[in-house]
Amino acid sequence: MNDLAQGGEPRLGLVGYQSRWLRTKVKSLVTAKIDIVRELGEEALLLPALLGDALAANDRLKLRLTLLQEAAAHSRHPGEAVHSFEPECRAAGLIDVPFETLIAGTRVLSPERILVPGAKILVDGVGRDLATMLAPLKAAKVAICDALDRRFAALTPAMPKAEHDELAPRDIDAMTSARRDGADSVHLLIMDAHKAINQLASEMAVETIDGARVHHVNDQDRARIKAFMAGLNRTSVLAFGHPGLGTTAVHSGARLTIQNDIGTTDAHVLVVHVEDKVASVTYTDVHRQRAKFFISLFEGQGVTWTPLDEKSAHGVGDEDVFYLVVGRFDAADEAALQRFLSFLGSRIVFLIDWNKARKALQIFVGKGASVELLTFAATNDYGHRAFLELGGADLVFEAIRRTAEGRIPYGARLDETLGAMETNDFLRRVLRQTSEGLSACRSTRLIRDEIQADLSQLFDTAESAVLTVLMRHLGITRMLASLLVEGLAADGASGSDHSRLAQKAKRMEEKADRLTVQAREICARVQHADTLRQCVDAVENATDTLDECAFLLGLMPKGSGASGAKLGELAELVVDGVSHLVRAVEAVARLPEGHRADATDSLQAIDAVMAVEKSADAAERDAISAFMGVASTDARALVLGLDVARGLEGATDYLAHAALALRDRVLEELSA
Repeated sequence: MNDLAQGGEPRLGLVGYQSRWLRTKVKSLVTAKIDIVRELGEEALLLPALLGDALAANDRLKLRLTLLQEAAAHSRHPGEAVHSFEPECRAAGLIDVPFETLIAGTRVLSPERILVPGAKILVDGVGRDLATMLAPLKAAKVAICDALDRRFAALTPAMPKAEHDELAPRDIDAMTSARRDGADSVHLLIMDAHKAINQLASEMAVETIDGARVHHVNDQDRARIKAFMAGLNRTSVLAFGHPGLGTTAVHSGARLTIQNDIGTTDAHVLVVHVEDKVASVTYTDVHRQRAKFFISLFEGQGVTWTPLDEKSAHGVGDEDVFYLVVGRFDAADEAALQRFLSFLGSRIVFLIDWNKARKALQIFVGKGASVELLTFAATNDYGHRAFLELGGADLVFEAIRRTAEGRIPYGARLDETLGAMETNDFLRRVLRQTSEGLSACRSTRLIRDEIQADLSQLFDTAESAVLTVLMRHLGITRMLASLLVEGLAADGASGSDHSRLAQKAKRMEEKADRLTVQAREICARVQHADTLRQCVDAVENATDTLDECAFLLGLMPKGSGASGAKLGELAELVVDGVSHLVRAVEAVARLPEGHRADATDSLQAIDAVMAVEKSADAAERDAISAFMGVASTDARALVLGLDVARGLEGATDYLAHAALALRDRVLEELSA
């Protein structure tokens, strides 16, 4: 027999009738009880239940507006992927909403009208949920309630009817606007009512649990609230006096609701619903990047999050939209649930002034790196509020002015000067030093001095990095010069042997070129690095000249005799010159440590390089004389020998230029 009666109503058996009658009877009894209490003029007795209902209504209202915004966005961009919002709707109790078609089925009817499946359900519920939010304020006779009620009465006639699920996009914009300097809106009324509800909940709390104001909770609720507050109180000191973190909790129906106001922003709210072993986290934020940051804090915690749709703000100004995301944690047991609640509570302080800290940090490292720094600070329980308390960006600018003024090219960002990795490490230390310093009640002057000393050392390190690269370069240059000495010492060596020498020399020269590029990049980031750059260029020229000498030797006919020996003596002088220059660079690298003996050592080594250059002049003449004194029918030996002699002597000239540039650097350091 067909289960549907004529007219489409399902036929019920006896059990079905009894079940429906029981639900209706219970509902009527609850309604009657509320009516009786109101008749007696004791509505304040209903406050705990009304507050719980008001918080739930606030969740539904924010979701209603979000769904309407998403539908409007999809009508403008129908080709983009959509999210059904089913988990969010079920968590908020909007089970009558057509999840699958509400956004995906939205289409344009005309330039001024769109069809949104389920729009009437959403819009009709706005008035009911607003009335539910105002109910506890009326019951408690809150002073602001009359003004909110008047605004509600004024907004009600202007709300769209959504007949046949049709809406005008401008009506959605009007409802969801959050501009304080414009016309009143449903969104503004929701935020103001929510703020008043939070204040009332705090004032009318039945008891306080570790700082949380709570209403009619049971023993299991108390244990869970204590776990949440243990985490919150552990890190709340990192707010360093900033207002916020007020927590209220209420048991309504079958679930515990914990709410934290985070900071002072209207749309920045965290609501936690705990039912059985499931914790549902509803988070709203006006900054999408901060919402993504909040989600990232729970990596590895077993939380599943609804998508944070990037398209939720299409066609709406940044101030007109808030982002909503819901996370779900299914606990294996009560202990796991309480551990999660404690961890959740401990993360909230890192949201306060997050966007302000991000903007301050990105001045020095860029957007992506600034978020990574804030993630590091939260993960290590340092936070960023101490950094802001001590001045934020101005704290770093002061350190630059005191320790690095004139060492940073005008307009250059700090990471462009010191390098991305070095700057990131420095700012990590700043976040740690400020947090640990203020937590330990150390003087702000001492903390600033430590940061300035750290930055000063970093700039010294950047300059010493050039010298370190230069040392590696000189090591290759010395090997190349030694290779020439060995090749020239093998009297009568074959041309093929010299050819292999030239190939080895070319590989060394290419490696040295890469070091030159690295040194020049560091010099470009350091102000007043002219002398270092000159030294780098001179050493590169010396290396290139030695490579050229090796190439020419590869062309040399065998059997150069005494003339080849004279070239060997000249090459040995080049090795000596490089060795003295290495000692000079080592001594200069130690100058920032303040040892006067290092200055003396460097100047003595520089003087030795200059002496080698003079000796090379004489050795070059000896080599030329030797070539001219040997009778040969092969002009190649004479031409190539003369060019190699001039090249080797030229290499000592370049080494002398490098030494003189290094001498200028030493004198700059001594006069500083």
